Amino acid sequence: MGNQVNPGITFSSIEAEMNEAMPELTVKTIKGNKYLYLRDKVKVNSKSLPLSVYVGRLETVAREDVLSKLSVLHTLRLTTYLDYRLEHYSFTTLDRTRAVDLETLRYFYGLFKELYPDESERYMDAMYLRYVQGTTAIEGNTISLREAQELLEHNISPAGKKMDEVYEILNFINLRRYLEGYSGDVTEKLIRKIHEILMNEVLRNPGDYRNIQVGIEQVDYEPPPAILVPEEMRALIGWYRQNKRHLNPFELAVVLHTKFEMIHPFVDGNGRVGRALMNLVLERSGYPTLYLGLEDRAAYLNALVKADDGDYAPIIEALYTIYREQHGRIAEEVRQKLSGGNSRIEEENARLVRQFARLKKEV
Repeated sequence: MGNQVNPGITFSSIEAEMNEAMPELTVKTIKGNKYLYLRDKVKVNSKSLPLSVYVGRLETVAREDVLSKLSVLHTLRLTTYLDYRLEHYSFTTLDRTRAVDLETLRYFYGLFKELYPDESERYMDAMYLRYVQGTTAIEGNTISLREAQELLEHNISPAGKKMDEVYEILNFINLRRYLEGYSGDVTEKLIRKIHEILMNEVLRNPGDYRNIQVGIEQVDYEPPPAILVPEEMRALIGWYRQNKRHLNPFELAVVLHTKFEMIHPFVDGNGRVGRALMNLVLERSGYPTLYLGLEDRAAYLNALVKADDGDYAPIIEALYTIYREQHGRIAEEVRQKLSGGNSRIEEENARLVRQFARLKKEV
């Protein structure tokens, strides 16, 4: 991981080209008149959606007209992306405003990774560090953020800490490595493997479902009896498979996590496994990592327990608010950077100007 704990976004002067094709100028002839268009594509999942912006009649338009239409094209990219996402994903608890906000975040986070790979990698590493320290701190681990960084990056164990606490942090190195090489779907086998990795050297039989009754600390809720855990877990995976293709990924991730926590299938480590599942779904869907700190614990647990009667609105709203505070600036900062110009924009402009000059000569 990188050396920064601060997850602030910075931008280098060298950017990678986007995976999408750059816009092109095309001419359409109608009744002898030539009309100029900017054409492009925006990639959503495996689909490339065509974009077209009318510039004007070729014989009358100027170079400035072409460049001014680029901002229109950039806006069209986003709106086309959002329209497709909102049309193809349902949201049963999220309202439309929040769904749009989350999809906008996903869009600009994708741009951030494509245009600024070095900075985005540092950002993701900083988020992961906060996630690891936070998800263990919520469960009582006393290792600080700085100590967790020293442990994860340099294998320096903090003085005066129990070995269980050290292993709870270090196990996330193996989990990250495992998930990076895992291309399968969410299954019971995966969930048990995540627990096995995270609770290695912490529990006697990591990966095994509980055979005793457990509770959730500081929450007035009693999970189902141990004898029902296998049946409940099969039902959980069935729900996930039924909803993974059409439910908004943020809602899918949060509800999957919440349903898992209500089952509480293991003797210990359920919170860490559930939050790992949630982030697996988010990250595979193109979203950044969601992390929770001690300051979020009370609101998080209070919202979580309200889902006992099937009301997922409180936990979705609570995690949306936290998530928005963590990552909301990505969209605004990338938007501002693009509008202010960078090497990609300058290259795009120069190429279109050259293409425009060639087309004008042909008039």
